[in-house]
Formats: sequence, structure tokens, C-alpha cells
Amino acid sequence: MRSDFNIHPAASEEFTATIRHYALLDEDDQDQTLATAFDTAFNRHLSLIIDNPLLYHIRRRNTRRVNLTPRFGEHYIAYMIWREKVVILAVAHAKRRPFYWRERIGEAKKLF
Repeated sequence: MRSDFNIHPAASEEFTATIRHYALLDEDDQDQTLATAFDTAFNRHLSLIIDNPLLYHIRRRNTRRVNLTPRFGEHYIAYMIWREKVVILAVAHAKRRPFYWRERIGEAKKLF
């Protein structure tokens, strides 16, 4: 079952910032290996979420989380199901400011 999805604007910015970060690390490497690999991992996990939104356990306050394993396991996608749609709340780094994105739950409910 493929579900519709929305992405919080701040989560979209986080994804872009992470791609930029890895692209800077790759600037000596013409094929942008890290940036491309992160993009691939993100999209693979996003497809899993969209295809089966209940696959991952509820963590807290009805949010779910999937780590971008194996290579980018320190990054995760936080999401919730709202009005039968997946809402991506954050593309976060697990070791930086845990749960900073929780305020987005209320914002997302108003946005979407």
C-alpha cells in the first residue's frame, strides 16, 4: 500500500544541508560519492516508509523513526502519520540535539 506523504519545510532544509555537507567533503572527488550515497539511502528509506508507513515502531508522541542504515546510521528520518498521510518531520543526526524537531508535530498538523 503506497501512501501519500508531505515533508515539513524544515526537514526538507535539513536534507539539503546534509547533502551540501557531504558534497563539501567530496569536493576533491568528482563523482560526489558521499552526497550521492546519502541521497540514495534517504530515498530508499523514504520509499520503505511510503510503501508501508506502519513498518516502524511508534517511538514517542505518535512519531516513528527509521535510521538510514547501514552507512548513514547516525542519521534518521522522523515521521508521523497524520490524516492518513506520512508526514516527514525531520532528517536528523542522532547525536545532535535529540528531539529538537518535536515542535514540528503541532506545526505539521496545521500545515498539512
